[in-house]
Order: sequence, then C-alpha cells, then structure tokens
Amino acid sequence: MPRRPLPRAPHSAMLAALLAVTAAGTLAFVVALFPDLRGAGLWSGAAAMALGSLAVGVTRPVYAAPAVAACACFLVLGPWAEATEAGATIWVAVAVSLVAAAAAQTAADRREVVVAFVPFAVFAVATAASAQSVLGALGALSPVLGGSTFGLWMRLRAAHRERKALAERQARADERLELAAQLHDLATARLTRIVIAARDAGAPGIEADAQAALGDLRRVVVGLRTAEAPRESLAADGSTPPGDVDHAVREMVIRARDAGQQVSLSGGVGTALPRATADCLTRVVEEGLTNARKHAAGAPVTVQVSDHSVEVSNPAAHPDASLADTGSGTGLTGLAARTALVGGTLRHGRSVDGGWALVADFRTEAGR
Repeated sequence: MPRRPLPRAPHSAMLAALLAVTAAGTLAFVVALFPDLRGAGLWSGAAAMALGSLAVGVTRPVYAAPAVAACACFLVLGPWAEATEAGATIWVAVAVSLVAAAAAQTAADRREVVVAFVPFAVFAVATAASAQSVLGALGALSPVLGGSTFGLWMRLRAAHRERKALAERQARADERLELAAQLHDLATARLTRIVIAARDAGAPGIEADAQAALGDLRRVVVGLRTAEAPRESLAADGSTPPGDVDHAVREMVIRARDAGQQVSLSGGVGTALPRATADCLTRVVEEGLTNARKHAAGAPVTVQVSDHSVEVSNPAAHPDASLADTGSGTGLTGLAARTALVGGTLRHGRSVDGGWALVADFRTEAGR
C-alpha cells in the first residue's frame, strides 16, 4: 500500500539558513556580553551551533532533531551554561522550536515520532532540572511545546484542506456518475426501441447503427463509473398532479407498444405525488420496459400503477442476444438508490412462474 503523502514542511535549506544567521547573532551576542567565554569554550559552542544547523540542512527534520537536541544540551549544560541562563543563547530556542514544528508536520509513523521527540524530551527534562527557578524550567520547556503545537496545527490544517478537496472531488464524481447513468438509461430506452423497430421493418443498417450506439454508450458509462450510486439527496420540492404522472406512464407504454412490445397497463395515480417520487415512479416503468425488451424478448409485459407503488412484470422468456449485453450495470443499482432517496424501496427478481418482476414501493402522504 503506497505511503500517504506527508504535509509539506518548510524547506530544509531555508531552515538551515535561518539557524546559521541565528547562530552568528548568538555568537556575537555572547562575545559582547561574556568575555570570559572567549577561547575554547566559545568556539566549541560555535561548532555545536554550526553542526546543528548543518544537520537541519542535509536531512529531514525528524532525523535532524537528535542532532539539534544534543547540540542544545551541550550549549545549555556545558561551557555556555551561564550565557544560556542569562538568555543569550538565542540559537537554542529558535532551533528547538523550528525543528520540533517541522518534525511534528512530517513524522510519518510512531517510530519517527519517537526518533524526533524523545531527544527533545531528554533536552527539556535536563534543562528544566538544571534551572534554578520555575520560570527557568518553563522557559526550557516552551520551545519544545510551542514548536510541537505549531507543527501539529499546521498538519491538522493541511489534513482539513485535503479532506475538503477530497469531498469536492467526490461530489463532482458522484454528479458525473448520476448524469452518466441518467443519460445511459434514457438513451438505452430509445435506442432499444429503434433496434426492435428496425428489425421488424427489415432495416439491418439502422439496427446495426443503433446496436453500435448502445455499445459506445455502455463503454462511456462504465468508464465514468466511480461509485455505484449518487450520495446526494434528490430535490423533492413541489408536487406533480396525478394526471401528469398517468400521462407520462401512458406515453411510455404507447412507445413500447409502437416498438413491438406487448404491454398491458392497469391502475393509476389518484393523488398528487412529490416531484422526486413522481420522477422515480416513471423511471421505474421505463427501466422495467427496457429490461423486458432486452431479457424477455417477445414476452407480454404488465404494468400496474397505484398511488404508492408500481410493478413491471413479465413471464419467463429468452433474452434478445443482441440487446442483453448492452447494459452498463448501473440501471437497477442507480434506480434502487434513487428510490431509497425518496423514501421508498425497490425489489427485483424472479417471480413464482419463473418470470421477472420489478416493484417499487413509495412512502408518500397518500400511502402512509
């Protein structure tokens, strides 16, 4: 499994340059205020700061932390103890803060957390133990705590941006999937009618073109599919009069009959339905008629509609070999998700007589 990209930390060269400048300023400060340190002690401290700055520049902050912590301990507890107690060793506070912050941002696992922060913990404890006052102990701990807190805050901020970007990408992918699935379902219903009509009319060229279009459409939808169903709720504002729902269902049945299907329609809608429920009901009818044309060629189809349900069924029959493989696999899955989003359930499967039934039950004001 590939390692997840880590949050970006400040560039190592930039940190090293900042520490080098801080080391030079610290050295000048100590020379001016502590003439007793001029000599081997002064240069050993300068060498320690140079070594720590170099470690930050050539390796990751996680692995530079032990070197920085060791150099800081040398300055605080070694020959520069007096200068440190007086607050002259600026490099220690800056180095510990910066490296702790960068390490908190970039540590990839528990092992790296231990490598980075155990040395700093030792530094903080040793410095606090050598301090002569509570304020001195707090001053020793503050660079580690402050830097770690800032680094963790930066990491959380980067993670929040990543989650937000991921959510936006997922929303776009879901929308693209929904549009592709709707396009496939609508176009497939019409193209299969063209195939059947062209076959009955003896027009093999038109039939071949429609078959090719079905295959191309399937490849496009399968290529766009990144999930099985949309995650966003369908708009359910407004309502659709019962006459409009019945008219839409009758139009589908008439088109199916014109394409050569034997379709019987019974029942109807007696009350207004929420718009999303009405749209879903008509999509169930269309999907059922389309699947019957593909998988039960020539079989009579029965459509039963009521205020709170719709059923499309057919007896056992052989599939149309040229149409059965043109589906994308998104029709029933997307339809089940759409039905659930308007508060209903979708069932489909073999009936007792060996045929097939597609049934949708809707939870509407009239059906409760």
